Amino acid sequence: MAVAVAAPDPAVTTSTCAHCNREIPSSNIALHSAHCARNLQKCEHCGDMVPRKHMDEHYDENHAPVNCSRCKQTVEHELWDLHKRMQCPQRMLVCQYCEFELPAVDIFEHQDVCGNRTEYCQPCKKYIRLREWIGHEILLHGKTNDNAESSSDRSLLENEDGAEEREPAHGFNHKQLLLTVAIAGLAVVIGSILLHKKD
Repeated sequence: MAVAVAAPDPAVTTSTCAHCNREIPSSNIALHSAHCARNLQKCEHCGDMVPRKHMDEHYDENHAPVNCSRCKQTVEHELWDLHKRMQCPQRMLVCQYCEFELPAVDIFEHQDVCGNRTEYCQPCKKYIRLREWIGHEILLHGKTNDNAESSSDRSLLENEDGAEEREPAHGFNHKQLLLTVAIAGLAVVIGSILLHKKD
């Protein structure tokens, strides 16, 4: 059974509560104002009206600086998500070559070394650096990342006992390649700026 909701009477006059700035029917404004001033408080950070007894809880949950357990830095609450995802030097990132997890502060040095490891290319009969692997397959073998065999599928090697041993995948994908190229370009720009400053 549907309940009919009465439309507001346009003849009812309203007054603005000086405490919460809401429009209240004029006949209730005195009672509302007394209750509002006694029980509600305006948050100085977001402007919301919060019950006085919950103000500390509201501040802790919505505005208090956060101490990052990884890097021990104190971060403003509004920047916490950004810090966790992109700024914390101790956030864990995966190496694009060996899929090993490392803190962000160590990942570029690790990938610099890890990307210099080589993998044997069967069609070419030579070893290719992992950092050059995807470009090598596209340029010389006409393969894209979607249809190229992964290194883990190609690198099943026979060990001395005759058992198959699987080498770790280098874990390339298109986004990682673009990120690597962008970082390398940025490093070149920064290097040239630093060289010009020395001159």
